[in-house]
Amino acid sequence: MDIAGKVAVVTGAASGIGRATAMALAKAGAGGVVLADIDAKGIETSRDLVAGANADCKVITAVTDVTHLASLEAMYETTLAEFGQVDVVFNNAGIVSGPPPFPDTDPARVKLVIDIDLTSVIVSTQLAVRHMRERGGVIINTASTGGLNPYLADAPYAAAKAGVIMFSRSCKDLHAAANIRVNAVCPGVTETPILEKLGGGSRPEWLTPIMENIKVLTPDDIAAAVLDLIRDDSMAGEYVVVANDPLGAKA
Repeated sequence: MDIAGKVAVVTGAASGIGRATAMALAKAGAGGVVLADIDAKGIETSRDLVAGANADCKVITAVTDVTHLASLEAMYETTLAEFGQVDVVFNNAGIVSGPPPFPDTDPARVKLVIDIDLTSVIVSTQLAVRHMRERGGVIINTASTGGLNPYLADAPYAAAKAGVIMFSRSCKDLHAAANIRVNAVCPGVTETPILEKLGGGSRPEWLTPIMENIKVLTPDDIAAAVLDLIRDDSMAGEYVVVANDPLGAKA
């Protein structure tokens, strides 16, 4: 898909990967970008940055709780009312469990992780498909390399991200049926505010040696992968891993 002139919705747009991807979409010539997040202040900051990336791109915000169906529906209604179409959806909102590690995680937190990281992705994709059936579109879902490997300390997160990968793969036939391509992106360790949330407000000690031995990804690295998935019309029902290189492996 040529991004120029297209309308994109980005959830989890208040910071990190969502913000970087929204800015990349604007720079690539998107005609409109909808920034969705539960963090109203954060998406206002993102709006200024995205608008600054391309003055010709119309940027609006939609305070959205992705765990509530009515809130997701309102996000799409706002998009259609403002632009009359939706071409790209980046289902990126996500959280980690934080301390204490599983199996001592609060069951309410476990439910919230599943609701945000997996259920909202499925429901948002379902709603997006309803609005894309006539003209086609692209949906990208944020998974994680954590969904490809066992991870006891945050088993709910790993399970949710594994679910996003399989859900996205299961949507492959939407390409032939409705010209809608659904794919997943799997970031490795990325420099975003979620790293602090792993430790409940500070980075956990166990993360330090890991980060000392790898090239930590930036949100821009993931944004570039997302834009590649949008542009590559052959990609449907796939997942792309954005891996961390060991330090010294590349110049």
